[in-house]
Amino acid sequence: MIKDNLLKETEKYDRIKLVQLKQKEILRLIATGCPLSQTLEELVNITSQLFPSSISLILMSDEKEEYLQIGAAPGVDREIQLLLNGAPIISGLSSFSEAAFSKQTVIVTDIASDESCGDTRHAALRAGYKSCWAYPLLKEERLLGVIGMYYREARSPLDEEKKFIIDISDLAMIAIAHDQSERRMRILSSAIEQTDNLIVIMDREGMIEYVNLAFERATGYLKEEVQGTKIIPVKSEFHNRAFYKKLWGTILSGHSFCDVFINRRKNGSLYYEEKTITPLKDEHNKIVHFVSTGKDISERMNTQKQLYHLVHHDSLTNLANRTLLLDHLDKALAQAQRDKCMVALMFLDLDRFKTVNDSLGHNVGDNLLRAIAQRFHECVRGGDIVSRLGGDEFTVMLPVIRKNEEPAHVAQNLLDTLRQPIVINGHEIFCTASIGITLYPNDAKNTDELLKNADLAMYRAKAFGGDTFEFFTDELTEQSHQRLDIENKLRHALARKELSLHYQPQINIQSGDICGFEALLRWDQPELGIVPPNVFIPILEETGLIIPVGEWVFETACACAKHLQLAGLHNFRMAINLSARQFHNKQLVSSIKQHLNDSKLKGHHLEIEITESLLIENIDATTFMLSELSGMGINISIDDFGTGYSSLAYLKCFPINTIKIDRAFVRDLMTDSDDRSIITAIIAMARNLGYKVIAEGVETNEQLEFLRKQRCDEVQGYIISKTLSAEQLDAWLLEQGIDI
Repeated sequence: MIKDNLLKETEKYDRIKLVQLKQKEILRLIATGCPLSQTLEELVNITSQLFPSSISLILMSDEKEEYLQIGAAPGVDREIQLLLNGAPIISGLSSFSEAAFSKQTVIVTDIASDESCGDTRHAALRAGYKSCWAYPLLKEERLLGVIGMYYREARSPLDEEKKFIIDISDLAMIAIAHDQSERRMRILSSAIEQTDNLIVIMDREGMIEYVNLAFERATGYLKEEVQGTKIIPVKSEFHNRAFYKKLWGTILSGHSFCDVFINRRKNGSLYYEEKTITPLKDEHNKIVHFVSTGKDISERMNTQKQLYHLVHHDSLTNLANRTLLLDHLDKALAQAQRDKCMVALMFLDLDRFKTVNDSLGHNVGDNLLRAIAQRFHECVRGGDIVSRLGGDEFTVMLPVIRKNEEPAHVAQNLLDTLRQPIVINGHEIFCTASIGITLYPNDAKNTDELLKNADLAMYRAKAFGGDTFEFFTDELTEQSHQRLDIENKLRHALARKELSLHYQPQINIQSGDICGFEALLRWDQPELGIVPPNVFIPILEETGLIIPVGEWVFETACACAKHLQLAGLHNFRMAINLSARQFHNKQLVSSIKQHLNDSKLKGHHLEIEITESLLIENIDATTFMLSELSGMGINISIDDFGTGYSSLAYLKCFPINTIKIDRAFVRDLMTDSDDRSIITAIIAMARNLGYKVIAEGVETNEQLEFLRKQRCDEVQGYIISKTLSAEQLDAWLLEQGIDI
């Protein structure tokens, strides 16, 4: 008896050891990706070893739990295999279907006397099977399959055998569940790879971990080129910081972000992507990844653009049509109201266009309209909108106007470009136009009024014979024509020797010695007479004529300075004013060097005057330019000091020699205590910082005496001398005892 018990304990121990050993082997097969059929067959073999007299099998359920199929049944009778494979999961079909259907263990001790085996009963008896056991494989109430055993003897399982069957069942469930999971992952991975949607997976920091084939096809970037990058290379400049701030704020808060992105392919071309970025969370509800799914909608967007273009553009000239003009006009008026600026609308009607159509045919007329539209488009400013309303009627909308005269310039350019002949089919055609101009908010408050007023102004221009422009108001028309007349005359002033330099002496306030002269530009026009500098100098700057005129000023002023030096003057400076346009001319330094060399003049005889506001336009460029000039020995003076930023501490950043107090403070200093305080403060601070101070516009002895007491260095003004022509300067110097 004891011997039998010991034998049983030994067998039990051996079975436990076998199960533990086989568990490791099965888990290894699962971990190494062994095919499920091979793993299940190994499990059946283990069962046969544990229960030597059994014929084991494993059936698997489909994911919908509708039928069973054989996973492994190497020793099971062929007829029974055919009955079990694909059998529906219903009651009464077989003990295995019953276990699957009820999700409970089914033990058939004697097949011959138990009809619960259903259709398989007679086949089992023919195969010599006496009993069968069926154990459902359940994972969280989900049916994975059934593990079963046939015996050639009628019997029930022992408690010990039930425990071993549970261990085998657990291994079978692990194998089947792992295979199903792997199959789902393969399907998911294949779907992600083969989908037309662009998939990008990023970590929480935005580092790319995965992109699919659709992404590669759409962007031109391979996985290897973008994986591990934090900034997506397809990012374009079309989305501002606010866009990305909103994006990250949304997804970091746990919500999805949806929008249309304009991205850039590897070859530089743009594409549109309808994209959703979704945060992925772990079991602790913490965001660990982001998944971006998108669709390349470039073709759809291009189609929409083409449709939009067709609806909003003139089919003949490709210019904006009335619909698009009104849209732009509404937006421009709203923006102008916010920015406190003006909007100009021009109505253009070609003069005698009907003659072209009647004499040369509509085909030539259409080609002429296309050519004119192209010319109009090329000669307006960036941002201006040219449109065709129909027939020979065009409009030009100027969305941002700061000065009343700006539209006149554009109108004149349009007229000038039309005056050049246009050749169509061998015919040389000359065209002119009548242009009406109206301004918002001066003339009208809405788009309808603007269109009506521009039309009325156009008819006024037509009434004057065409080839001209008219404003909606007489006053603006007159002002614009006057200014254009001045500009046209000014363009010929240098060649016709109408420009001249006048000079105003500067003296040392303590010694009374001459220390310098300021060169001042003057214009004596035969028809207009003496034109004030504040009228023509802004026009020189706006038109760019200041560059060639400025070259002439330097040449003439340097020649005069050399003349004074040869006459015996040595300690003096010739001051020349520079405009912003001149100062930012890249050729300025080399040009000044050339003028100094040509006149054989040293740099210390030259002084450049610039305004305070010019200093801060581009600090780095300004500092470099001033350093270049200062390095040549040229003095740098800040003109009209006190009318701009007036920060002496700020001026310390630049190589400046002289501060020039504006005449506006000098004029009333004897009657205005504030002006006296300002001048006193400027002089004191400038001297402490090592700057020389010169006051302009000094006209009375009282002003001169006050400045002397405040230790101002130099003065200029009518008390010393008015501005002098070159001939008058020589005479004035003779009066001062300097032999010229």
